Amino acid sequence: MRTLRSYLAVVRGTFQVSLMYRFGFIFNILGNIIYMAVVYYLWNSIYANSTTLRGLTFNETFIYVALGSTVFILLKTYADWQISFDIREGQIATYLTKPIDFQLYALSSSLGFGLGNLVAITLPTILMITLVFKIPFQLGPGTILFPLSLFLAFLISFNFDYLVGVTCFYTESIWGISISKEILISVMSGALIPLQFFPEVVQRILMWLPFQTIYYTPLMMVTRPDQSWLTLASMIAIQLFWLVVTFFLTRLYYNRAIKVVRIAGG
Repeated sequence: MRTLRSYLAVVRGTFQVSLMYRFGFIFNILGNIIYMAVVYYLWNSIYANSTTLRGLTFNETFIYVALGSTVFILLKTYADWQISFDIREGQIATYLTKPIDFQLYALSSSLGFGLGNLVAITLPTILMITLVFKIPFQLGPGTILFPLSLFLAFLISFNFDYLVGVTCFYTESIWGISISKEILISVMSGALIPLQFFPEVVQRILMWLPFQTIYYTPLMMVTRPDQSWLTLASMIAIQLFWLVVTFFLTRLYYNRAIKVVRIAGG
């Protein structure tokens, strides 16, 4: 119980630190407004002669793409860059000598910043979609499961970032690896456009991969909340499966990588 309070203290501390960067939040919100305006008129022109495309209405597609931009910010844990910095600067030694689980510590830190983004960016964006662009959110079972799905997506995204960060034990630099990871996940997870707009063969392949559980699954929860409980439960189950798989992969990889650790810097 005492250990749990220690990790909660890290979450609370990083959350408070994240709220200090007010100008960053302002620029992110302004960037989101510009992005949503461009997206609105772009997809409005695409839907000019159609009510539905690939089974999605204009409102559904706009909610998916507009909300996807803020979810993209929310799910960027930056754990890979922080771990890389700690390793290169030698600060990793401080964590390795403390009676803490390094992965849980890194997760707690990422959760704190994620909560800051949720309060300062995600929630205002949802309000802008409703109040500024006049796009109503449908209510249904998916709306209830959306927060759970989003939390599971955050954990899976963290596992990928943590996996890349631990690679720094071997490479001492992850710039190229991290950028490649970002591109791969952005394209294959449905972060840019719904997977329905991909060719059917590509869709089937992507649905077997873990990337779609990061963006496509939670976004479809709120885009199509009227799906059956059975369909939504299967989507949550797939997220849980990949969460467990990626968690054990990160544990195994860390236990192997820690054997080659070299401490340098201050």
